[in-house]
Amino acid sequence: MEQQNRQTPLKEHPESPGKYFWRIISPLVIQLGISMVVSMVVGVIFGISYLMNHYGITEGIIHNSAQMKILSEQFIKDSIDVSIDMQKELYRYGAFTQGLTAFVTIPVLAVMFHKDRIREKVKGFVPNKRAALWKYPAVLIMGGSLCVGLNNLMIIGNISTIGEEYVEIMEALYSAPFVVQIISLVILVPICEELVFRGLIFQRLRESSTFRRAAFHSAFVFGLMHMNLVQMLYGFAMGMVFAYVYEKYGSLKAPILAHIAANFVSVTGTKFHWFQWMEEVPVRMGVITVIAATVAATMYVWIQRIEETPEVIKIEEQ
Repeated sequence: MEQQNRQTPLKEHPESPGKYFWRIISPLVIQLGISMVVSMVVGVIFGISYLMNHYGITEGIIHNSAQMKILSEQFIKDSIDVSIDMQKELYRYGAFTQGLTAFVTIPVLAVMFHKDRIREKVKGFVPNKRAALWKYPAVLIMGGSLCVGLNNLMIIGNISTIGEEYVEIMEALYSAPFVVQIISLVILVPICEELVFRGLIFQRLRESSTFRRAAFHSAFVFGLMHMNLVQMLYGFAMGMVFAYVYEKYGSLKAPILAHIAANFVSVTGTKFHWFQWMEEVPVRMGVITVIAATVAATMYVWIQRIEETPEVIKIEEQ
């Protein structure tokens, strides 16, 4: 990946360490802030609905102070058990909550992304040229095959069995209706995450550093935010790939499509038990893993041939 060092750096006075760090990390802080607010709103609405159904609270009971007092005392006695049950039920809304968070966050991040592109033009930053549309199927194929290959490797290496938290999160996300999973996990979440980690964090790092350094740091944060070992490893590996295709294609559409393809394979593979089917026969899983790795490697070699050198630099070199 040494060739990914051709973009022209910004011509401006260096920022203070604190200001630079905030500019890099602010998109993630904004996403987390919106996520927290959305989760709280969903939690409050769900909690009220759950308690009303659990205790059979009606409008008539709400206006009856004696009955409400009895229910309040009962809730205090049952508070621990009820809270645990509520939390388990709330997990089932994980995909919906993530999708809603992404839906609210995307417009905010899109404005920030647009402002960054304007700033780059003003400061003289020359981005990589954009690849032709007919070259985009390669990122879809690579994203899907990498999802299969990496998931199979984690299963073969028993990495996926390390944390119970990972299993619980996956069961919660994939327990939502299939349509909700497609809209939330396959479409909205990838767009949101690519805006945060590639369109803003990676690209801001890229303005003043090499590709490898920008890709590593953005992928590290991307993996870290998944909060469990299995997803951290998977997220870091995929984050490096997404940064690479962003660099080569010169457009955020490339990592978004690769991310969508990977999540689509993951969601549909879980829904229709593809991974379980592969796991039943070790030889079958091994063969499919090799095929997936071969396809991903082939797409990588093909993508590597894309000429991303900025037009301005090509003219100057001549």
